[in-house]
Amino acid sequence: MKKLVTLFLAFLICLGASFYATAADKNLPPDQLVFQVSNEVLDAIRKDPELAKADPVHINKLVDDSILPFTDFQTMTRMAVGPAWRKASEEERQEIMTLFRKLLVAVYSGAVKEASDYRVELRKNKFSDKDQTVIIRSSLVSKSHDPIALDYRLLKKDGVWKIFDVNIGGVWLVENYRSQFSSVISNSGIKGLIEQLKDRVSKLEKK
Repeated sequence: MKKLVTLFLAFLICLGASFYATAADKNLPPDQLVFQVSNEVLDAIRKDPELAKADPVHINKLVDDSILPFTDFQTMTRMAVGPAWRKASEEERQEIMTLFRKLLVAVYSGAVKEASDYRVELRKNKFSDKDQTVIIRSSLVSKSHDPIALDYRLLKKDGVWKIFDVNIGGVWLVENYRSQFSSVISNSGIKGLIEQLKDRVSKLEKK
């Protein structure tokens, strides 16, 4: 369960980054962006009773209405798909993005019940004003659990830092899915990936 908690919170934080940066301060340095966004997302979960119940309809509405419109989720999906993304049509890309989001929400939504226990603290980070991509190291801390290390990969886009990948337990989320997707694409192409994503999402949503 601890790993699921970490992955789901990381996913929400990743999606929420652009929204909170826009609402607060577009000029936040990457470490402060991670700190502020992480804790604001956790606070939002604590204050929302429907999210605390892990209601899937409410979680999907939160992502669709308040988070996803403000993110660069396309970069995250493109990297997960890998080189085959260039050969996909615009319609296929949009379908993959939609299914990938549904997959992540369906896999990790149950872990939101544990979120009220955690806060985010920054670890030591080094970066310069000239950097265009950085890795920011942080920890999820709780009074009742051991700290969980979380690394975030950010890129600067139009002068604003955005999170596009997270590392939990030595595994980058995007790379993990890219390894899963690549074998499917090698055997069945982009259309095969879409069909597999549909099947996985359908099975998870029925649970």
